[in-house]
Amino acid sequence: MGSTAENSPLTRLCARRLHRIATEPLKPELKEKAILALLDYLSSVSAGLQAPWAPQVTKYAKARGTGTSFTWATKDNVSAETAAFCNALLAHSAIRDDMHLPSNSHIGSMVISAALAVGQRDGVSGENTLKAIIAGYEMSALLGSSFQQTEGYNKHIRPSGSCGAFGAAAAAIVANFQDYSEDVATNALAFAANMASGFNQWAWTGGVEIYTEMGTAASSGITAFDVAKAGLQCSEDVLEGKAGFFAAFDVGNTAKTKFLEWLSRSEIGRGLIEVTFKPVPGCNYAQTPIAVAMKASESYREKKSKDSSLKVEEIIVRSTSAAKNYPGCDNPAKKFDTVQQTKMSIQFGVSAILLYGAPSEELFKRFDDREITDLVAKCSVTPLDEFDQGMKTERRQPASVEVKLSDGSSIKEQLDDVPWVNAAGVKERFKAEMQTITSKGKGEDLMQSIISLEKHTDCSRMLSYFQI
Repeated sequence: MGSTAENSPLTRLCARRLHRIATEPLKPELKEKAILALLDYLSSVSAGLQAPWAPQVTKYAKARGTGTSFTWATKDNVSAETAAFCNALLAHSAIRDDMHLPSNSHIGSMVISAALAVGQRDGVSGENTLKAIIAGYEMSALLGSSFQQTEGYNKHIRPSGSCGAFGAAAAAIVANFQDYSEDVATNALAFAANMASGFNQWAWTGGVEIYTEMGTAASSGITAFDVAKAGLQCSEDVLEGKAGFFAAFDVGNTAKTKFLEWLSRSEIGRGLIEVTFKPVPGCNYAQTPIAVAMKASESYREKKSKDSSLKVEEIIVRSTSAAKNYPGCDNPAKKFDTVQQTKMSIQFGVSAILLYGAPSEELFKRFDDREITDLVAKCSVTPLDEFDQGMKTERRQPASVEVKLSDGSSIKEQLDDVPWVNAAGVKERFKAEMQTITSKGKGEDLMQSIISLEKHTDCSRMLSYFQI
């Protein structure tokens, strides 16, 4: 099934890129970013374990039997597929996991879950686990960016769920690359493309499929790899074919062109390098408005302390068209029922922060807080052309918040982008979160183990810190 470079199917070109990731030396900057992504992922898992549905995830995992791969749902080993599913679900449950803006996806939850599950099952070294993570980000970012950056793509389909299995399969391939041929890698990616799934109705109704979609992507990528290594073959042109992935997403040849340009012009590791780390739990598009609201809240609460009769007359959030149009973000609902809805709604986030000053898991659970819902009704989201331009040309996400008060004054604040968490912040958050899911005093030891992961002969050593 081989072919020349000029007419190679896209999945085969990807398999060749994965070969480079698997066989070339690990660049220091990619190793460092992969370690940061892993630290952020583990912090997100810790936060996800506090979710109201975490007990149901544990119940599901226990019913699936035992196996080779660790899941935080039971703090025990289950099958690789079950571990990947449960861990990805938990990692996304706080909606604080990492962000890849061009693909509009949260890649780490899916590909790191798959890389760790396969790594344990197959006895993969620490170095190859890091390469698997890099590969997973690479393929999810490539596929996701190709259709998300094409005008007219089907916005009812979930971005993360659409590119996640492709990345998870890539992670499994690179973890085991020395044992399998280019044909196996190509077929695994093709099968994974067929496993794209997930819709966006959760943003309105508040269902937990927002989280299970991540689990499905992670476990499906492993299944795609296992099916391919068993010898089954898939349509290699599943992405660009006339009835394939791009056609189904209504992006056709334009997405194919973007895909090829990305492959030909990008350095290895672009997908991972482009990833950023969220400062607060909530949708990507709510991040800057919430950060701006935190600034406005200081002034508002100071004024309120001096005049208790002061009231908010109107809140105007100016943001990007992408923020306004993404499902669930422009949602001034009179009634909220779930944290899925409150963490998506820009109106809820801005109103709650204006009143209480700082985001927290508990704040997003205040569905019945009359003060918040009263402000939500007064809050609007309006896109600005200049903000859209900043997002298009520089991948910034500007936002401003204007609060009009009953005394005739206004509070105005603005930020040019999300205040993304830097490397030091990721590490500090990791150490704080690990206090809840590791043995006392083991958080620092665990971080050092992750930092030295490249030297481990088996990635399971790192996960042993959680089996308490």
